Amino acid sequence: MASDVLLTYLPVGILLALSVLIAVVMLSIGRILGAPRNPNPLKLGTYECGEVPMGPARTNIDVQYYLYILVFLVLDVEVAFLVPFAMNFVKMPGALLVVVDMVLFVGLLLIGWAYAWKKGALAWSR
Repeated sequence: MASDVLLTYLPVGILLALSVLIAVVMLSIGRILGAPRNPNPLKLGTYECGEVPMGPARTNIDVQYYLYILVFLVLDVEVAFLVPFAMNFVKMPGALLVVVDMVLFVGLLLIGWAYAWKKGALAWSR
């Protein structure tokens, strides 16, 4: 019984061992054949296409960009649902129920969009 289990998992063990061996060999080859490592302030500095960097590399990003991305994604998902609906509307049984579902779907999205607009989340400059 125990030998059957070991034989079942033997290919997985071989694959795991082979993966670790390949990773160690590749990293070792990179260390051996790689260029000498001489860290100095010039090498450790930020490279800006030959320009001298100004200011810190990490800066705060305005949340406004993320809000625009979220609004875009919501509208993109809305289109992803509405296009197949429009293409197959004639073939759908119970058309009134399907129209009510789509009106509720679009209505909820419009309520959320109006709320974000009223709160000023979509205004570029505040």
